[in-house]
Amino acid sequence: GLGFLHGGMISAFADGALAWAVWKATKRSSVTMRLSLDFLETVRIGDWLVAKPQHIETKGEIVHVEADLLRNNEQIAAHAVGVFNLLRRKAK
Repeated sequence: GLGFLHGGMISAFADGALAWAVWKATKRSSVTMRLSLDFLETVRIGDWLVAKPQHIETKGEIVHVEADLLRNNEQIAAHAVGVFNLLRRKAK
């Protein structure tokens, strides 16, 4: 209604992108333990939001990841940091 993307929607998008990075690095499903976001730019109607997630480290069952969320593939609109717990069973 105000012409920009709500922070909760950005958070949900970031959470999914970070979970994908965990799966790519470990080939295991996971659950979010911690999600932290810094909002740096406004994402407006018509903007394209792209996540660039990366695996930082895995210690046992705990995985650390982070992502820049780029507005129109240029400005960093948000930076996300996540900690995920690996599930016992592997993803199919």
